[in-house]
Amino acid sequence: MDIFKIKCTLLTLLGFFLSSLTFAECSDFDAKIEANKSAQKYLGGKTFKNARVLKKHLPSKRKEVASYVYVKADDLYYTVYSLVNAKCEPKIIKRTNGKH
Repeated sequence: MDIFKIKCTLLTLLGFFLSSLTFAECSDFDAKIEANKSAQKYLGGKTFKNARVLKKHLPSKRKEVASYVYVKADDLYYTVYSLVNAKCEPKIIKRTNGKH
């Protein structure tokens, strides 16, 4: 029975190690939060709607996220598109013209 316990322990540790490798990618939730922070800082406004992950680029594993920002000074609503990498670092790629 001692060998069985050792094997089970080793398999459990191996499972934990491999699961941490699979979670190295930035989660959708974290990608949305980081994209919103970046968009708010870029435009100087506040988000008015939840961000959306539009797609995941397969070769680079970056996520395209749409953030929706309202700028009170201009009284305009903007959509800001960001690419978020595996380290949850957003890069703004484009924004829409403001709408009323």
